[in-house]
Amino acid sequence: MMSSFRVWLLLALFRLFSVYLVVSWFVPDEIYQSTEVAHRLVFGVGHISWEWTYGLRSYLHPAIIAVFFKLLQFFDFDYRFLVYQLPRIIHALLFSLGDISYYRLCYRLSKTSRIALFSFASYLTCWFVFYCGPRTLSNSLETSLTLIALTWFPFEGAHEHAYTIPYIVIGLVTIIIRPTVALIWIVFGIHHLTYCWSKLYVVFALVVPTTITVIGTCVVFESLALGELNLPLWNFLSFNVLKGGSAMFGVHPWYWYFTEGLPSVLSVQFFLAVFALIGLHPLLPSYLPFCASAVYVVFHSFLPHKEQRFLLPIIPFLCLYTGVAIDKIRVSFGRAKLFPLLFTMFFINAIIALVASRYHQVGPFQASHAVITQAAESGKSFSIAALMPCYSLPGHSYFHHDVNKLRMLDCSPDISGKRAGKPDEADTFYANHQQWLEDVFENEHQQYDRILMYEKTYLRVADWFTRRGWIDCHRAFHSYILTSSREDHYIKHSCNGTIVEHPEFGEVIQLTGDQRDKVKDFLIKVGIVKEENCRVHGF
Repeated sequence: MMSSFRVWLLLALFRLFSVYLVVSWFVPDEIYQSTEVAHRLVFGVGHISWEWTYGLRSYLHPAIIAVFFKLLQFFDFDYRFLVYQLPRIIHALLFSLGDISYYRLCYRLSKTSRIALFSFASYLTCWFVFYCGPRTLSNSLETSLTLIALTWFPFEGAHEHAYTIPYIVIGLVTIIIRPTVALIWIVFGIHHLTYCWSKLYVVFALVVPTTITVIGTCVVFESLALGELNLPLWNFLSFNVLKGGSAMFGVHPWYWYFTEGLPSVLSVQFFLAVFALIGLHPLLPSYLPFCASAVYVVFHSFLPHKEQRFLLPIIPFLCLYTGVAIDKIRVSFGRAKLFPLLFTMFFINAIIALVASRYHQVGPFQASHAVITQAAESGKSFSIAALMPCYSLPGHSYFHHDVNKLRMLDCSPDISGKRAGKPDEADTFYANHQQWLEDVFENEHQQYDRILMYEKTYLRVADWFTRRGWIDCHRAFHSYILTSSREDHYIKHSCNGTIVEHPEFGEVIQLTGDQRDKVKDFLIKVGIVKEENCRVHGF
């Protein structure tokens, strides 16, 4: 068994590689519930979504990122690249600490070292874990912290009298960040009480004082951050669970996690885990991780809104059992069948990870990078309007100083009832593009340097923008497979054809570098001018 430090170094390099490889858009929370809030706290610019107004989210996660932003600002290193990538690097390194904790957990719970190695390999090759590892999602943070906390958890026959406060503290922190992870810790907590040497000691000397301290500190911190008494842990559960507010973000049938969610995030490993659990193999590790996973999935199945990322914390638990299935296949069919199985598991997950990370839903970052390039060419900061589904572009924490204004369609839920049942701005725009442009955007569009739309939306309103001096200036690839009827395979840029006074030529339309080159090529192609007589002026 390789030393833990050497294993961690390899895992850290692996997760840092994922920072480079993962360039796709997943969910808005990756930006708007973490780095965007931190950017607002440190640099004074950033979009604050409605959840923060109502105190549904904990400031703990953004505050951690804000510390690193503050360091960049203090040392005058707040370059756009670092502002965007440093939080991803920090999350990737933290995830590698979760990896090494899981590595030890596999050897601690598995009946043989070979099964432990197979379990860890199935976890490490899981495409969804790779895909989420470097992302600044609270789901990624809760997963890594949960695995780290389990280092101190007293599984049966081990560490019954050991120092367990760290797992309780870290577990409470994960609950503050993602309240639904409490389902996992409740199961582990019941197990701890069942097998502990003194229930009274654990409850009144460990759990109660630690909980009061951590939650009390949380209330003070969150209240100071919001400016009023605030307990986001309760607000989150009240809105999403008790009031059913999560249904605003989409509704799925109760069986979705079993038929689509788990098979999609685990791929080959899903069938191996099912095979091991159904077979009731004597070499199966503790059933405790499976029980925690089952409670977690069953509870989430009764909530209307479901997402793949909600399953991330239980993937390591289920991978514990895939190692048993792989070893059983090795014993039953010999080593000759083992290599094809491992190769198939690796190959399928690698292909999915590559496609999902580099080619699926890359449009938001491709389009945004093009804007940054154009802003650098012009030597000024741009203002942008995104006439797309809300939160379809990364925010100021991605653009930093290259964009001074980002206008998005609003899709905030009508919690206060002020809209009186009327649709939000995004729904209004998509219900009738032309009417919304006439009613809302007529006196607003000249404020922006760039307007971004999915291509099919742009084609429907192109005439409206052309008549007002807007020019088609860029086309960015988004995705081969679409996840929404409002998306398209490409994102179009419209540039503001602003008339400016040139010292030599008088009034001219100011174009970007790409536009100037296209006009030049067209004039030469149709024979209006000769190439040696055509100059491209930058101004």
